[in-house]
Amino acid sequence: MNLKEICCESFGKRALMTIKTYKMNRVVYGTTCVTYVAQRVLKQLVMDDGHNYPLAASAVSSDMYMDDLLTGTADIYSAKQLKEQLIALFRGGGMQLHKCSSNCKELLANSELSDGDVSLKIPDETKALGLLWRPQNDSFAFSVSANVCE
Repeated sequence: MNLKEICCESFGKRALMTIKTYKMNRVVYGTTCVTYVAQRVLKQLVMDDGHNYPLAASAVSSDMYMDDLLTGTADIYSAKQLKEQLIALFRGGGMQLHKCSSNCKELLANSELSDGDVSLKIPDETKALGLLWRPQNDSFAFSVSANVCE
């Protein structure tokens, strides 16, 4: 897949203009197509391998915004299965999950996520998509600051 083609003009010894085309195989951040490409890559990943990982495919299709996945399950067993499937699905696409949060220590232990991004301690709160999530009581909150004028 060609994510972006870059054409460069160069002048050789004979003063002839030659055009070289370079094909990028990574998403170039800061370009207008980045949002679309990121979402399209996830959609393609689900289309290609989602049948092997049904729980992960469902979560990625409905609970993902850009690079944040906010999802949950009814029990710890299902959560473990979902975590394993997500790791396998993204690994198959050459991606690695990181910055995992949970309100269950059992899910954070023995993590196959990237080094240094998983804490075995349940945080007081964590931010996602502009919301504060408080894992201790599994609630969401907004943080608002206001300037009071007299």
